[in-house]
Amino acid sequence: MDKPKPKPAGLEQDAAVRMAQALVRIPSVTPVDVKDAPTAKRALNTMTSAALSSGASATRMTFSGGHDKWDYPVENVYLEWTFGKPDKHICYIGHLDVVPPGDAEKWSSNPYNGDIRDGYLHGRGVTDMKGAVAAFATAVKEAAADLRETGNIRISMVLTTDEEWAAVNGTDKMLAWMKKNGKTPDAFIVGEPGSPDKLGSHIKLGRRGSLVGKFNAAGVQGHAANNGAFENPNRALALAVAVMNSHAWQDGNEYFPATNFETIAVKSGDFAQSAIVPGKAEALWNIRFTPEHTPDSLEDFIKDKLANPPEWAQQHPDAALLKKIAVIANKDTASTPYFRPPGALAGAAQSAIKDITGQDAVYDGSGGTTDGRFVSKYFPDADIIELGLPERGGVVGNDVPADYKERGGMHQIDERAALRDIAGLRDIYKKTVLNYDGMLSKQKRPVLHPPHPGG
Repeated sequence: MDKPKPKPAGLEQDAAVRMAQALVRIPSVTPVDVKDAPTAKRALNTMTSAALSSGASATRMTFSGGHDKWDYPVENVYLEWTFGKPDKHICYIGHLDVVPPGDAEKWSSNPYNGDIRDGYLHGRGVTDMKGAVAAFATAVKEAAADLRETGNIRISMVLTTDEEWAAVNGTDKMLAWMKKNGKTPDAFIVGEPGSPDKLGSHIKLGRRGSLVGKFNAAGVQGHAANNGAFENPNRALALAVAVMNSHAWQDGNEYFPATNFETIAVKSGDFAQSAIVPGKAEALWNIRFTPEHTPDSLEDFIKDKLANPPEWAQQHPDAALLKKIAVIANKDTASTPYFRPPGALAGAAQSAIKDITGQDAVYDGSGGTTDGRFVSKYFPDADIIELGLPERGGVVGNDVPADYKERGGMHQIDERAALRDIAGLRDIYKKTVLNYDGMLSKQKRPVLHPPHPGG
């Protein structure tokens, strides 16, 4: 396993680690509730104060409305540093909200204590993504001396407190505000966790989209013993799920895994009524899809697949019941996929990772949806990468924790991040910014890519 260059002892006092610890100790859980809004505000206050002390300007803004289910106010901040006479602009996208801890009793310590032990900072949100936000803020502060002497760059941070839930009044509206006010970045870094185990092993150039929906099957309730006096909706539902599971998409490429359909939950009947066939059944499903598809095309595909099933399903005794499946696709909440070919920013990050860790980062587009999906909507020509802490909490030295992959990762119990990875990510961010500034200062203007068809 390639190792990052050794860091000096005393990482507990590293500036990035200390800032990450301060953020973890603020339980900014999403979805935001009115009574919890002050907690979200505290997280933004911490980052705003740190940025102002390093020479940034700050614009706080609150957005609400836009969706009948998620119309609550969301706190956001735009931070900006200016060096020299900027001829390029790099923007960091991050979030300070975290998912709930789950059963806090199963944690080794309070999820918001920010405990440091065994070379890790523990706490909900440290990997996703308070550790990365702290790393970038301290990276800019440390790079400031060099940039004030030779730099000609604008650096900004967009921070929201509602990424983990609705994402209606956060980054999307912040980017719209930037566009309206003439703040046009040439490149974006999204600080989401991007590599599975080792810091900097992957740089993401995009993400697949996500479409959630339901299958609703109608039947006729009746006694299970009375054949002909009931119509079991579970039969139709099971066949519909089997038809979808039998289809293998062939749209993966060097960056993206292929599209996949997954059944998430099934609801039907009553375990306390073993003789009653239910009158309805439903299944919740999720599709993660490549840029070759859209929510509309996937909805059409599913409906056609059930109306014209494969030969084996046509021969199934319950084939006729497929016509009774109602397909509901939640297109209004779908996350669109995006992809940008590797450009100057990706090259700057890859070079930084090589210098800091000694490894060659791989470009890919796997993983869940992020706020990076909003960028091409407003800035279709901008470069974009995603680079953050390891998803599974990282490994200190060669000592793999006994509970690795079961606990300690993003959204898991005992979420944690290796101190050396937080400090290392800060070094990578710093080097990436300096590399990017140096690369583009040799050009009259940034080299921009034409919009990708899936972007």
